[in-house]
Amino acid sequence: MEKKITRIEVQKNNKERFNLYINGEFFAGIDAATYVYFNLRKDLILTDQQLVEIGEYDGYRVAINKALQYLSYKKRTEQEVRHYLAQLEVNAQAADKAILYCKDNGYINHEDYCISLMNTILNTTDKGPVFYAQKLKELGIEQSLIERYTNQFESLITEERIESIANKIIKKYEKKQSSRMIQQKIMQTLIQKGYNLDIANDALKNVKIESNEDALQKNLEKESNRLSRKYEGFELKQKITQSLMRKGFEYDIIIERLKESGLSD
Repeated sequence: MEKKITRIEVQKNNKERFNLYINGEFFAGIDAATYVYFNLRKDLILTDQQLVEIGEYDGYRVAINKALQYLSYKKRTEQEVRHYLAQLEVNAQAADKAILYCKDNGYINHEDYCISLMNTILNTTDKGPVFYAQKLKELGIEQSLIERYTNQFESLITEERIESIANKIIKKYEKKQSSRMIQQKIMQTLIQKGYNLDIANDALKNVKIESNEDALQKNLEKESNRLSRKYEGFELKQKITQSLMRKGFEYDIIIERLKESGLSD
């Protein structure tokens, strides 16, 4: 039995798509590009193979339109677009062709994505290159690009950027912790934010942390009040010394301050 187009009508809810009828029965919805590509018209006779090709081509067009809509909101990687199309149950062959179309026409561009993400992190956060590299890896960026742009990221890190992070830590803990503990906090914070050990170590060399006598006195008084409820004499002095050393204060300075306070007697 021959397959003849008996009607082509515009869809009510989407003026860019058409309903295609074969031998008086609905066959498929198609978009304008499919309509033009196959030069479809009423009374046109089609083979079974042509009908298959029409269906496949329209599936490809649907995949392209879905991908472009998704890409219109922000830059995406191939992995993100592929995952999105899979969620929409677009078949793998149509998704492959749609992604190739997006790459060929510059809608998916991993180099551009790397640069854009790098600028965003540098300008709007205090995160480091390790964090940046992890994000690129999670998004399916090629390893060669990750290495190239992570190196570029590292070259753009300024002393002011690192000092700003360090100074926030100093300001937060200078009245509570010893200089040694503050150094450790700075190191931990930089690593947590995605800076490597070399950068963290360089930061500690360049950042000056003044020895804080007030912090020692404050902690000594606090520990003395707390521990004197359970201990006294030599044992109290020993417990206070151990507690302050755990907070990073140096033994000799602790002993000196205990003498001044009369607790070493």
